[in-house]
Amino acid sequence: MVVKVYGPQITESRAIIRYYAEKYKSQGTTDLLGRTVEERGLVEQWLEVEAHNFHPPIYQMTTQILFFAKRGLPADENLIKESEEKLGKVLDVYEERLSKSKYLAGDFFSLADLSHLPFTQYLVGPMEKEYMIRDRKHVSAWWDDISNRLSWKKVLELY
Repeated sequence: MVVKVYGPQITESRAIIRYYAEKYKSQGTTDLLGRTVEERGLVEQWLEVEAHNFHPPIYQMTTQILFFAKRGLPADENLIKESEEKLGKVLDVYEERLSKSKYLAGDFFSLADLSHLPFTQYLVGPMEKEYMIRDRKHVSAWWDDISNRLSWKKVLELY
């Protein structure tokens, strides 16, 4: 997807979601970027955690388990195991954070939470690794909350 704005095009997915969240923040009931500069800082911090700590191992797992299988390629079981261990450590950090707040950036749903939906859906669905979420009480409650939002359910219907 490419978003054409006045000036350069935006092609990176996290930049695109930030763009749309900012552009349409007055049209929704949820301010996905936070209402204060402090909240915005926390949203940005957890978006970075997702991009640099959560995404790499879950992407590797998804590629190996789902995408390679669809292409008839053998999965690298060692890479899957290594990625699962890395993801488990990240989810342990999330468990600690979510024991103190309902969502990653605080007590409000934000882009930080939204950015986890697609790949976590693969994890709990077709990758059959739901235990990674369910074995962590607060992560499990968070997942139930964000994955049961009406907007996400509509996305899944389209998929």
